Amino acid sequence: MATLLAPEDFSPGEDAMALNKAFEGWGTDEKAIIWILGHRNADQRKQIRLAYQEIYLEDLNIKTQI
Repeated sequence: MATLLAPEDFSPGEDAMALNKAFEGWGTDEKAIIWILGHRNADQRKQIRLAYQEIYLEDLNIKTQI
């Protein structure tokens, strides 16, 4: 089984904006979502969630359940 090596020099704000862009329009860009979240560890995903909430004033968890 492979081990995830998450980058240490990531930007939660940039990832949050990229996720928002992937959610826009007539569908989602699943590849972009998987690329971002699939290369982040649990702590980094939490930071992204907090940044998303701060930028867009909505919870990323709700967005991903739709």
